[in-house]
Amino acid sequence: MFNKFLSYAAASLVLASCSSTDVLEENIAAGTAISFSSHVTNSSRAVTSDNLEKFQVYGGYTTASTSDYHTVFNAVAVSKDGDGSWTYEGSSKYWVEGGTYKFYAYSCENVALEKGTPSFSQSGPDAGTFKISDFECSNGHQHDLVYASTNAITAKGTGNSKVSLNFKHILSKVNAKFKSGFPSDFTVEISEVEFRNIYDKANFSSSNELWSGQSRTIEYNAAENKWTSIALPVTGDDKTIQAGKPAEGSDPAVAAKDLTTGPAFFLPVTYSENNVTLSFKIVVKQGDETIKTDYVKGNLKPEWAIGTSYTYNVTINGSAAGVEKIEFEVDASNGVQDWTTSPDVDFNIGA
Repeated sequence: MFNKFLSYAAASLVLASCSSTDVLEENIAAGTAISFSSHVTNSSRAVTSDNLEKFQVYGGYTTASTSDYHTVFNAVAVSKDGDGSWTYEGSSKYWVEGGTYKFYAYSCENVALEKGTPSFSQSGPDAGTFKISDFECSNGHQHDLVYASTNAITAKGTGNSKVSLNFKHILSKVNAKFKSGFPSDFTVEISEVEFRNIYDKANFSSSNELWSGQSRTIEYNAAENKWTSIALPVTGDDKTIQAGKPAEGSDPAVAAKDLTTGPAFFLPVTYSENNVTLSFKIVVKQGDETIKTDYVKGNLKPEWAIGTSYTYNVTINGSAAGVEKIEFEVDASNGVQDWTTSPDVDFNIGA
């Protein structure tokens, strides 16, 4: 039923925040102050290099004598200044010569996470990794999430560069484009577009920069109208679609009118079953007369990848709308009744 079109956008990452704190007072004389620079690799999303104004940073270092990490930054807000430079809150932090550093950062559209718990592991097998636990991506928490990480950085006594953070998108972005398959004198109004029964909770790890443990916060129950869902925004005053009309005689051609929803953000996941539903409301009119008002649903099995944008092309016609066209036929054998033959009538003139 659906013709899916994938457009791959360059990925951009988000940094998660650190939960365990081991604050050290670095020796100021040991090195230069730590500073940051940033870049979002793709500008077609909600968060771009131009509108990125604030991110949360985490990070620490190990020394030759220990494998544990000493925390230097733990959920420290870093904001863009008027000249484009970046300044973090609190006192300056300084490089410790010989220390091996790792940094992580994220921005949830310039705010800290509200649905999810970031953490930076200081010890054990996950030492130096970053995680976001129990992140929720739902109607109540719709944000573009970008994340950045660095490779290991060995601090020098002097001449340390700014920490360069290349942010990537770590969710999937989805929208839908609607076209009319009705004749050109019909209009179809589209509203209440949403995906149902989607995974809306998961965990992210910097170890492989992937999501895992996807789950649903609401168990699907159609009888009680219970399911997880994310709506695709339909904005503007005109929410109708209409087929185009070719030029005819002196009448010029009329272009088709399509409708593209705004985007929404989803957890990247490959679904194993065809049990995700795209649902929307339609009002079909011919002129001023309403022919049909109904909800249309179709099931699909998404394969949403991290940092990837998807557009679902949906054509609405009579079959999809549950509208049957009035049709006529004439049966060649009995479609036209034979003449009824009357007995001959005698008519005499001048009798």
